[in-house]
Amino acid sequence: MTTIPFAGEIAALSAAFIWALATIIYARTGNKAPALFLNLVKGSIAVAMLTVTIFVLGDAPPTLSTSQWLWLVGSGIVGISIGDSAYFSAIKRVGPSQTLLIESLAPPLTGVLALCFLHEAIGFWAWAGIFLTMSGILWVVTEHQPQQKGLNLPGLGFATLAALCQATGMVMSRQVMVATDITPLWAALIRLAAASLVLWTALPLLKPEIVLRRECWRAIGTARNGWAFFTLAVFLGTFLGIWLQQAALKLTGAAIAQTLISVSPLFALGLAVVTGHKVSRRSLVGALVTLAGVALFFR
Repeated sequence: MTTIPFAGEIAALSAAFIWALATIIYARTGNKAPALFLNLVKGSIAVAMLTVTIFVLGDAPPTLSTSQWLWLVGSGIVGISIGDSAYFSAIKRVGPSQTLLIESLAPPLTGVLALCFLHEAIGFWAWAGIFLTMSGILWVVTEHQPQQKGLNLPGLGFATLAALCQATGMVMSRQVMVATDITPLWAALIRLAAASLVLWTALPLLKPEIVLRRECWRAIGTARNGWAFFTLAVFLGTFLGIWLQQAALKLTGAAIAQTLISVSPLFALGLAVVTGHKVSRRSLVGALVTLAGVALFFR
């Protein structure tokens, strides 16, 4: 399908880098809007961007069966609507370190699900790459993990749900990507549109104050050029990020794509170094272990 070696792996790593950059930009906006509200707005803006891009490029609609439409729509609802919401809920309850710790289950879960439902086996070196990559990431993200008294079972449950939804969404999307001629651009639009539609339907019913309160809309623009930075982050992290994610799923195995996309925290670490932040020895070791794991995917 492509003459570029390791095109899927490169797309996955590019998505990871872009998501790391977008995360930093989101942080710089300094807005105080609820996480679910931000998820709703960024998804809607990205859908508009994808629609315009498809129109400009003249990308023809895919020919999909009813079941394939349902699989792709379902992957957006499971992976983005439910998965992202569970992820935000986990961060709120147990913090980013423990959330990312449990999120490390996503790549091996993706590999198991892909083997069971897509009969997509991966070799020894790929599994070794997954193990090394996730070990390096965990070594970094748990460095400053706070000690907690007792277990926050709801928070850990949301983190586990997020990992499961992420893995399931990837496999559901991969099934359609490999079986049809759908382009990554159309797959990204369908998944994101389905997720946004569910959020626009559910939030006004379950939490109407999130959508109706003017303070939520104003919160994005509280920082200087807040809406401009927010839109830039959406362009990078949601528009380009999900487009590249779908390209990775089209061109390489689901577990490999999920693992390489998961190195986003390491790219964030590198960007922190570029901006003048000091990096601990532990973080450096973790980054080197992660790089060794990534290298195994390109052997």
